[in-house]
Amino acid sequence: MSSLLPILQESAELARHFSLVIYDNSEQPQSAPTSTGFEICYVHDPSNGGLAAAYNFALARAESEAREWLLLFDQDTSPTREYLRELIESTAFLHDQARVAAILPKLVVRGTVLSPTVHFIDQLRLQYLRSEQTLSLDVAGIQQQRLGGYNSAAALRVSALRSIGGFPQEFWLDYLDHTVFHTLFVNGYRTYVMQATLSHNPSHADLDSVPTWRHHNVLLAQTLFVKRSGKFFDRLLYRIWLLRYSRTLRRVCKDPQVWKETALQALLLRIPPPRGRET
Repeated sequence: MSSLLPILQESAELARHFSLVIYDNSEQPQSAPTSTGFEICYVHDPSNGGLAAAYNFALARAESEAREWLLLFDQDTSPTREYLRELIESTAFLHDQARVAAILPKLVVRGTVLSPTVHFIDQLRLQYLRSEQTLSLDVAGIQQQRLGGYNSAAALRVSALRSIGGFPQEFWLDYLDHTVFHTLFVNGYRTYVMQATLSHNPSHADLDSVPTWRHHNVLLAQTLFVKRSGKFFDRLLYRIWLLRYSRTLRRVCKDPQVWKETALQALLLRIPPPRGRET
């Protein structure tokens, strides 16, 4: 967000296309930024309902303003002027193509495209094959195959989101993006991949810096996603994938609880309890 604001404040041409919602989950409210070139809505929510709560608030506001697209941004992606210009051009180009529900730039880490990417279920099916599971930097345009992707820097069509019920609360933080893109695809919507590439700094790049509770939450959310979007054979493949991944975690994570829980999950396939209940 700190890199987005200066771009909009310095370019009235770009800023006129946007209104901004800043959703603050911290315990104490922060000083909301001000702007003379575009509207900023600051919301403080110490209950910390995660991404789903913030995104559903932004979705409702976009509807109230009759916005066609909802642009999502997390703190780990750095936008550029070139990306914003291409995004504006893309929304105009796709205005009459109602079955295109998502516009994604390429989020790149050390030369590899992490988003969009091969759907996680397809990754499970390809885990023993020497096939490319990342998209090429040359890929662009409307994609007919199902893809996974990150929320950050993605623009989603407001009407399409509402048609699938918005952002599901059971994926309150992790695998929310995978679930939304999957649900859009099975409902007949497609994804448009931009030429633009953005630098991305994923929170899970250093696995030892990820707190244990977050590893646990990702594991449960990922399992719920596989159970809902995959078939019986996919769940078997997922068990194998978890066992293989636990070996990697044992090698790279200092906390043994992380790899042990991952290996145990291959046997139990636990899913998260409904929000509000103790685990």
